[in-house]
Amino acid sequence: MRGSAHAVLGAAAGFIVAQKVGANPEDVLFLTGAGVVSGLIPDLDTGGKLANRISVSNKYLNAAVRLIGILLGCYAYFFASGMDEYISFIGAFILLFVLPQFSKKFMLLLSGVVIAVAGYVLMTIWIQLIGVYVMAASLLAHRSYTHSLLGLAFYGVISYHFAADFPINGLFTACVFGYISHLIADMRFIPGNKKRH
Repeated sequence: MRGSAHAVLGAAAGFIVAQKVGANPEDVLFLTGAGVVSGLIPDLDTGGKLANRISVSNKYLNAAVRLIGILLGCYAYFFASGMDEYISFIGAFILLFVLPQFSKKFMLLLSGVVIAVAGYVLMTIWIQLIGVYVMAASLLAHRSYTHSLLGLAFYGVISYHFAADFPINGLFTACVFGYISHLIADMRFIPGNKKRH
């Protein structure tokens, strides 16, 4: 199912929760938004399109590493001498030819590490847990961990801590039901999903 459909289903889940708890207009928007984000979260795995949107493009990192290798080689050739020249040439060779290409999987893992570190620095447990979630998702195939009851349970823990920081009535429920909407929409009995598994 397309990401836009998952976003709509997540929004519907958040909106329904908002109506059930009698939320005020600002909270309705917040709960609907939480449903949208939660409905997209399962596609943060390596095969999911959302993963490409949150991580830096591996093309840019690969280009940056090559540029540094070229600059290091130029430094070695034009300015360095002795041991500095030798070390610079080895470094340039490694950066240009030995270092493996950074894959999308690596970039997603790196994004998860950055998110987790940011959560640690900000002393915010739910941000740390999102980083762990993204790191785990980067190591597994599409529609595995993030599309399972284990992924739902872990996201429930994230949602619990998120709702503790933003005490809006129904926030935990909107997040969890937004996530569940994605899992249901991706089930095999839904037409068009059979060939994707």
